[in-house]
Amino acid sequence: MISDKLFALAFEYKKTKLWKAMWDIEVFGVKLSGGRIGYISIMGGGGSHCALGLYVGQKGLDSLRYIVQADQFQMSPFEFHEKIIRQDCLQCAFEGKNELSEDELSEVRAYARANGIRISGKNAYPQFVRYKPNCLPWPIQTEQEQEDLCEALSAAIHMAKLLEHNVPADLGIYRIDRDVKEIALLEWQEGGYALSKMETPPMQPIVWPEPSNCNEIGLANLKKIRKSGIYECEIVQFPEPFQNGPDEPPSFPFVFMAVNIDLNYVLPVPPVKNYLEAPEELLNYFIDALWKEGLCPKELRVRDKRTLAFISAFCEKLDIIITVLKDLPVLNEVEQDFLRHFSMSETEEITEFLSLIGEMVQDGAGLEDLPPEIIEQMELLLQREDLPEELLDKAEQVLYQGRPRLAKSDFKTVKPKKR
Repeated sequence: MISDKLFALAFEYKKTKLWKAMWDIEVFGVKLSGGRIGYISIMGGGGSHCALGLYVGQKGLDSLRYIVQADQFQMSPFEFHEKIIRQDCLQCAFEGKNELSEDELSEVRAYARANGIRISGKNAYPQFVRYKPNCLPWPIQTEQEQEDLCEALSAAIHMAKLLEHNVPADLGIYRIDRDVKEIALLEWQEGGYALSKMETPPMQPIVWPEPSNCNEIGLANLKKIRKSGIYECEIVQFPEPFQNGPDEPPSFPFVFMAVNIDLNYVLPVPPVKNYLEAPEELLNYFIDALWKEGLCPKELRVRDKRTLAFISAFCEKLDIIITVLKDLPVLNEVEQDFLRHFSMSETEEITEFLSLIGEMVQDGAGLEDLPPEIIEQMELLLQREDLPEELLDKAEQVLYQGRPRLAKSDFKTVKPKKR
């Protein structure tokens, strides 16, 4: 439950319209309780997203820098996506009522009624969210998060007063994308805030995780297989999130892509959620996939430091060649198809699925050669009433190959008898 204190500060902050005096890449600091430093970004100057963002500590500040550095036109879609979802902050955002959950909307309205506040206009409803790296934003959960946002909003309200007679640069507020040696710092002291300056912490280099161990039995099995094939490899993040349960934020899992350049074959390696914390899980999935397919690569080609750190020890143990190249053309095509799949509509996905099955049938495969799961999926498609007629006709043609199909009335559901 959101405290009255946080609601009150949010509505007071909105009245300052601080986003009209600052840009989102102009940052100032606030000393939080316990001596932590928070970095505040005021969003809304561009007119799209009105919010106060609080980035706590070095990790939080660097996540903001990654976003500022993200260039959609200079990066691959995977790189750009990863920069954006690396954000680590708390936000007090102002949204339309349709953007809030029923619980959030109920809380805001209850507070407004109790305090005589009339909520009107565009983006008028406060929403308090946590941006965790590699996850979708999620409602704040802890009292500490609420208290941190209260301190940030209070500091921002004071900064708005200072900017009534100053421009940001006069107070030590500069663009975070430039080489700035000092930034403004607000610290609460008896009687109010004191403004000073603090040294801007340099951006820390990324240290990519390296597996500390792996499935030794699987490794021993791979040593028995004759090495063959060159694979272009890269760790990438899914462009769509997955959620394990209703009480946790949807997250973007990581997958190790390995494609044989001669066969254009993609090794089926399952994705993982916790690659950054436990890279061993992803490595073991890679080892298992190789063993199940009866493969052991002769050479792995990579183009980035993250993938190199991930596979170096593995390749050393199996005496596999590692080659670092700037361009991996076969992998590029696979990744483009991967992204295209996630951007397809349901109708497009079904059309492609039926086309692939149709090609298999044309090449001589009979229905008995198809996995039962595929047959079941196609039969379920034929029972749907929301698909275009041309798709249903195509599914019928592929599945029944000219034989009359069952009518819907022929599909019967039998309820289990009660014991």
